[in-house]
Amino acid sequence: MIARVLANHSAAALKYDLPTMPGVIGLGGASTLQRSMIRLMTLVTARCNLRSGEMTVGRRETARLWGVDERTIKREVARLRDTGLLVLRRTGGRGRVLACGIDFDAVRAA
Repeated sequence: MIARVLANHSAAALKYDLPTMPGVIGLGGASTLQRSMIRLMTLVTARCNLRSGEMTVGRRETARLWGVDERTIKREVARLRDTGLLVLRRTGGRGRVLACGIDFDAVRAA
């Protein structure tokens, strides 16, 4: 479970590694992957709860944060889920906010 990982003795280091990991992945990839990783880094930095290991944010707020249309958020979340980096915990439909986490094993393997 991610919460257990974030509560151990290396949690302080993970706080800095978490936004760095997508950057490292993005630097080695194509421009589409780079943009996705920068967006993920922004979301992690702005809205990640380290205790629970999840990010909860609405589409409208994410669109303002990224400077894109709300439809782009749906596509980007789907792209990040397809890469295996983002794990959906609760969908954000009908007024609810999206709750997602990062699969640390997939990030370390990438």
